[in-house]
Amino acid sequence: MTLSTRPNAQDPRVIRTRQLIQQSFMELLRTRNFQQVTVSDVTRHAMINRVTFYTHYTDKYELLDDMINSQLIQLIYKGIDTHNGLQPESLPLLICALCDYHEYSANECHRNNLEVRQMIEKQVKIQLEEYILDQLTKQQPEQEPAQLKVTATMISWSLYGATLRWSQERSSERETSQQLAARMVPLLTALF
Repeated sequence: MTLSTRPNAQDPRVIRTRQLIQQSFMELLRTRNFQQVTVSDVTRHAMINRVTFYTHYTDKYELLDDMINSQLIQLIYKGIDTHNGLQPESLPLLICALCDYHEYSANECHRNNLEVRQMIEKQVKIQLEEYILDQLTKQQPEQEPAQLKVTATMISWSLYGATLRWSQERSSERETSQQLAARMVPLLTALF
């Protein structure tokens, strides 16, 4: 197998290997800054060779992107009917999922929040905006694409910003994610 060939993503061995690499990477990020973690560190911790790592990822940045995308996608689609468009009933689930994601990333990468959070934020905003745009397009196919894009940007950035702000408040003083969702849904539905 050459380095340019990607393994079958559905193969259980490939899935286990990728999970092992991701788990090792996260464990290392708990004790070191992102810049301090090398591919050699990850392979040593995962007890795999470098060729195996490079079969799955080109570098640690691609590994981080893959982890962000796969975890966010799992959270976003959890419990949400993606065939019905963006509905007021699905927004609380999405808001709570983003709150969970922010808490997870803060707990998993607490030493790296400033460094890694920018990388996470960029990917999360892209994924969230694409998801919202897809849902709005299904819901309002007659609407002009430029208007849908602006609406998706406004909704996704509002969702991201409000849930990030919520996660930065002291947990003893903040409202629950469900309470935040109840406050946000009327404001967001006014946009579409």
